[in-house]
Amino acid sequence: MNPYEQFQLNKEVEEMAKQRIEIHKKRMKLSEELKNNWGNKELQDRIIELEEESQELRKKIEALQANF
Repeated sequence: MNPYEQFQLNKEVEEMAKQRIEIHKKRMKLSEELKNNWGNKELQDRIIELEEESQELRKKIEALQANF
């Protein structure tokens, strides 16, 4: 892999990692809200959606890194 390709890959991975961090922050905030309102199905569903998004990004990052 040439340096430019490596740079592009690093940029993509970095952007996805930033997205995962933001998802984690949102998930933590919702988890705190859920502590005060345990029966809130909407909060539970949103937390699950965020976790799935995060896992999807993790898999994309791993795939990118594995291909290079």
